[in-house]
Amino acid sequence: MLLERLCNAVGPSSYEDEVRNIIKDSIKDFVHEVNVDKMGNIIAHKKGNGKTVILDVFMDEVGFIVTAYNNDGTLKFTPLGNLQEKSIPCKNVIIGKNKINGVIGLKAIHLQNKKEREEDVDIETLSIDIGAKSKEEAKKYVSIGDEVLFTTEFGMLGEKYIKGKALDSRVPCYALIELLKENYNANIYAIFTSQRHIGSRGAIISSCNIKSDITIILEGALAKEEGNKIENGPSISRIDNNTICSNRFIDDIRKIGEKEKIPYQIKKYINKQNDGDSYISTGNTKGVITISIPCKYMNSPILVSCKEDIENTIRLIREYLKSL
Repeated sequence: MLLERLCNAVGPSSYEDEVRNIIKDSIKDFVHEVNVDKMGNIIAHKKGNGKTVILDVFMDEVGFIVTAYNNDGTLKFTPLGNLQEKSIPCKNVIIGKNKINGVIGLKAIHLQNKKEREEDVDIETLSIDIGAKSKEEAKKYVSIGDEVLFTTEFGMLGEKYIKGKALDSRVPCYALIELLKENYNANIYAIFTSQRHIGSRGAIISSCNIKSDITIILEGALAKEEGNKIENGPSISRIDNNTICSNRFIDDIRKIGEKEKIPYQIKKYINKQNDGDSYISTGNTKGVITISIPCKYMNSPILVSCKEDIENTIRLIREYLKSL
């Protein structure tokens, strides 16, 4: 199953190779050109005679990088991306290309003093245990700079929901791959960007090289009761951080949803980070739309999404592209 492969693949920021290879193999028969730039972005061109459309998703996920060895054989680490620190302790991880098993340790609750129990988790006090008994033994298995990733496995929750790591990036990647299987009159550039979780670095580069009539940012966003509720379909942003979305394009896509009876919602909160700002800042696009798939438990080792939300997101964008 493609979505399962994408979600289980290793791909923290700057280490997206495994995800990139799955995507390249999955889209090669449905586009005219596939290129990878110096930042590791995939730029796939599906040629058409109509308006030029950029579809942007990101590939990377939150994770860590090894920064030092402790004398007792455990490892120090620092985050790649913005994680909920409370969700980090006592989790299984894999490290580096050899996928060494590790556990993020935390002092047992009955050994913590009152202050330690009441304070927020400080990542500086945590370490990764790989079963090594000394710094020298740890060096045999792990190198400074190795990536560290949660080992959460993809799976179903009941009949409606999926759970896994990195759903905020891999579900949109899956949706874009499915969209590329259709034929359109539009001239489409599908861009799978790198390093979004550490400052949208991939999008900063990709946005400089292509001029478009419209740019569609597709991402996972925090599910909330108002404006991005799970099971209520994709959500359309009016504003995200420094991105003000085009009212004209929003109106067009809402009309498509109503005509085709595809559920959607208007997002009522602002994302702190979004690739859309990169495209607007270059002046290379005439407008941006952000469409989000609701995800529960963002920036944590495990996320949850609704299958119907994913399917309706694909339907909404597909019908919109066909209308161009």
